Amino acid sequence: MYEFQVLDSRQQFLSPFLLKEGKIESLVERLLMEDYLFFDLENDDYQDRFYGNTKLSHRAMENYFMPYIESILFPKSLEAFDSVRRFSKAVDQKCTLKSADFEVDFIIDSMDVYIFPYHIGLVNLRVRIPGNLTNNEVYTFSEKFRNLVPRDEHNKEISIQCDENTHDHAKDFIFNNLLKPFKRYMENHTPDFPTYYGSLPFYMDERMFVVSYIQSDPEHEISKTDLYRAGELNGYNQDGEEYIGATNEDYVKRYYKSYVYDRWASNTFYVATDSHFVCITKEQGNLAERKLREMYGDYFYTLLMLWYYRLMLLKLNHEHSQIEIEKDHSKVNLLTIMISDFSAKYYFPELSSNTSGREIANLLRNAFNIERLYSEVDATLSRLFKKQEKLEGNQINALLQILTIYTVISGIYGMNLVIDDLSGNINWSKFMEFSFFEWIVVFVTITGIVLSFIMGYYFLKRWVLERRSKKRKMY
Repeated sequence: MYEFQVLDSRQQFLSPFLLKEGKIESLVERLLMEDYLFFDLENDDYQDRFYGNTKLSHRAMENYFMPYIESILFPKSLEAFDSVRRFSKAVDQKCTLKSADFEVDFIIDSMDVYIFPYHIGLVNLRVRIPGNLTNNEVYTFSEKFRNLVPRDEHNKEISIQCDENTHDHAKDFIFNNLLKPFKRYMENHTPDFPTYYGSLPFYMDERMFVVSYIQSDPEHEISKTDLYRAGELNGYNQDGEEYIGATNEDYVKRYYKSYVYDRWASNTFYVATDSHFVCITKEQGNLAERKLREMYGDYFYTLLMLWYYRLMLLKLNHEHSQIEIEKDHSKVNLLTIMISDFSAKYYFPELSSNTSGREIANLLRNAFNIERLYSEVDATLSRLFKKQEKLEGNQINALLQILTIYTVISGIYGMNLVIDDLSGNINWSKFMEFSFFEWIVVFVTITGIVLSFIMGYYFLKRWVLERRSKKRKMY
C-alpha cells in the first residue's frame, strides 16, 4: 500500500493558448473591465489577495531573481508590452468534481491570465482542496481535472458542479464559465487541428500542466515509489484501486535520479516532469508555510519562465517547418529576427541568484528538454543565416548582371548622344530622326530610371512590412 494522509493540498493548473494578432490590447481592456488586476510587485496589497489563506512576500520574490529576469517577470507598467504581464482575480468559488466512483470538493481561490510576448497566453487556476484526503485522492483529482477534454474511458465520465451549473469537462468549465468573455481573443479551430479549441498548434497535449504542494503525514516515510506516483499522478485506476505505472524497481530508481530534487530529504522532495511539478513535504508550522510560499512564488515564477522558453522554442521550430525557404524570403527574414530577438532578450542560462533556485531551475530545464530544444533552434538559425546569405547572394548577382548591362551600354554609347535633345523644351519631331543606336540610348535611359524607382519602392516596402510583421508577431 502506498496510501498516506495529506494534511494540506494546493494545486495550480496551467493551460496555454495562442492570442489573435491585433487583439492583445483589446484583451487587456476586457480583463480590466472584468475586475482583473494588473499584478504589480510593488503593490503590497496583493501579497495575500490571491493565495487563499497564504501570504507571499513580494520583497523576497524581488530579490530571488536576477535583475534582467525581474524586469521581464515583474513589469511595473501596464504598457510593458515586451514583458510578462499578469492579470489576477480572486474567485473563491466552491465546486465539486464527480465521476462514477469518485467525488472531491475543491475551492478555486483565484485565477491569472498571463500575456507573454509573441502572442502566447496562459491561464492559471489556483485550487485548494479542503479537508484531509489521501494522496491517492489528490492525485486522482489532479489527473481528472487536468484533462481539458477527456479521451480515455477512466476520465471521460466526469462532471464539474459549480454554482448550480454542471460542466462535462474542464475545458467547458474554464472557457464557458470562468473565461467566457475571452474566447474571441484566442486563436481557435486552426486548419491543421480543427478539434482543439484555444490551442497552440505546436503544443498538442490537451491536458493542463499541474503545480502541486502536498503536506504529508509526518509519520509517513516518503519512498522513491511515492515520489514516482506523485510525479506521474498515479492515484486510483478505473476499478477504484490504487496503482503505480511502473513495477520495475530499477526504472523507479532511474526516474528518481532524473526527476527528483532531494536536497532536504527525508522531509522535503521536489519532483519535476513535463506535466507535473510537485513539492511533497513532511515539514510542519513555519517551515511548511515557507515551502508553500515558494511553490506560489519563487519556484512558480521559475517554472513560468522556463515553460515560456519551452513554448517559444516549440513555436519557433514549428514556424520553421511551415516555411518554404525558396519562396518565403520575408518569412525567413522574420523568423531569423524572432529567433535572434528571443535568444538575446529572453533566453538566459541563469534565472535565480541563489543555489537552490539554480538547482530547481536545472531540474525543470531537464524535465522540459530546454537545452535540446534550444540547440535545435540555434541550429535552425545557423541554417537560416546560410540560406539567407545564399539567397541574398543570388539576388545581388542578378541585380549586378542587370546593372552591368546598363553600365556597359551606357559606357559604349555615352549618355550625351541624346541628352541635348531631352533638355529644355523637347522637340518631339526630332525623335523621328533618331538612328537605331540613339533609340537604344533612349530605351536604356527611360528603363533605367523606371527600374531605379521600382527597386527603391520594392526595398522600402519590404523593410516597412518586415518591421510591421515583427511587431505583430511579438505583441
